[in-house]
Amino acid sequence: MAGNQKQTGTRSLTAKASETPGTGMESPWRRVKIGAIIFGVVLVLGVALTLFGGGGGGSDQGRPEAPADSTPTSQAGGSGPGAKAKSVKGGVPVGYPRTKDGAAAAAVNYQVARSSPGYFTDQALRHQVLKTVMTSTALSSQQAQDDQMAKGLLASLGVTEQTAPDMVMRAASLGTSVRSFSEDTATVKVWMSEVVGVPTEQSKMPVSGTWSTYTLILQWDGDWKVATIDLADGPTPLVAPDQSASSTEDMRLANKEFGAPRYAG
Repeated sequence: MAGNQKQTGTRSLTAKASETPGTGMESPWRRVKIGAIIFGVVLVLGVALTLFGGGGGGSDQGRPEAPADSTPTSQAGGSGPGAKAKSVKGGVPVGYPRTKDGAAAAAVNYQVARSSPGYFTDQALRHQVLKTVMTSTALSSQQAQDDQMAKGLLASLGVTEQTAPDMVMRAASLGTSVRSFSEDTATVKVWMSEVVGVPTEQSKMPVSGTWSTYTLILQWDGDWKVATIDLADGPTPLVAPDQSASSTEDMRLANKEFGAPRYAG
């Protein structure tokens, strides 16, 4: 990656209550505290899920709007025609076409790969995922930041070796927008819904939902690789007036019953 390019990083997870009625929590990557830095992760009750934000380490607030010609991908979730990955490496779909849809599908899948419970609790798995999805120049920095982030998130959630199997960490794409594209680089925004927490009565953070937008800069190196990741809150919908939060037991059972969100493509 060119020396003038923004360094990769992950946003942190620090508990923060939502100030707007009906809005969700902060993303997992928004709530981990690294030194004096508070990473951003979306959680309603003040526990953070900082994992998703990555390279760049800053929100999109105050940045100029993307070019007017930016376009959404042709299929929900970011996988347009011909965007299917060719194989799986380290549990992550790889081998995308050198197209807008291919870049969008890669962006979605790489973020989903960074949002499983195992990514936070298993260092070897985390390093394997990052080695698969990051550019060679961004890998070392992202790995160091994600290691710190994971440590902070687990502490924030109060996750122990005994409660780790019950940890909930899921993310699904609600849509993508390719902000710029060439055969060598692409900027993709991914709007995601995230659920994180520990469904136990003694949990420091009950299972909560958040909404975030990730901006990924990808570079072509035989496949799409991530150079930087930025995180911004929202767009966040209101909570339906006829719905209420499920019980801890319901969330625990749902986490066991339902498989993880599927990859795009």
